[in-house]
Amino acid sequence: MLWLIHDLNPDLAAAVTKLKQITTRRKLVAQLQALPASTAQRVALAQIALIDSLSTEIDAIHKELKPLVEARVPRLLTIVGVNVLTAAKLLGEIGDITRFRNSSAFARHNGTAPIPVWSGNDDRHRLNRGGNRQLNTTLHRIAITQARCHEGARALIKRRQETTRDTGKGSLRVLKRHLSDVIYRALVDDHNRHRDQETPASTE
Repeated sequence: MLWLIHDLNPDLAAAVTKLKQITTRRKLVAQLQALPASTAQRVALAQIALIDSLSTEIDAIHKELKPLVEARVPRLLTIVGVNVLTAAKLLGEIGDITRFRNSSAFARHNGTAPIPVWSGNDDRHRLNRGGNRQLNTTLHRIAITQARCHEGARALIKRRQETTRDTGKGSLRVLKRHLSDVIYRALVDDHNRHRDQETPASTE
């Protein structure tokens, strides 16, 4: 869409990066409608209409899920990079966290457990392409957010690059493995809290 609008009018292309804002979309629609009619103009307007429709649906889903997710996993929602929709995605992919005997089993399931480059090597690891890829992708998005906004995550990446000479991708894999443990502990805590709330107090 960026290139399509750039071909129509390069001055309008900058607004494409801010399409999350409805005011930006409305302004861009008006500007596109002012251009001479063409196939490119029609397609661009149709794409914006689709974005409007999807944004409305996402907002409705968020509104429906918010009270359910906040009641179920409040600890999970305190993790930087985990919003309501992300938490709902994690719950949908993970199910009952207690089916994993420990955080290492959870890491193997989500594909963040490190794999040595060769047998007997404990220093260099390669990308793990196994596990639940939907879950791994969600963890990747959280890691990207933390690498940009979370001081602890940024410090971890910097330390890895300075002490082990990790590449950017290698450091991100380390962060994802760390996040796997953080999310596992949060979900276990939320599960235990919810279980305790549902268990009636014993009476004598």
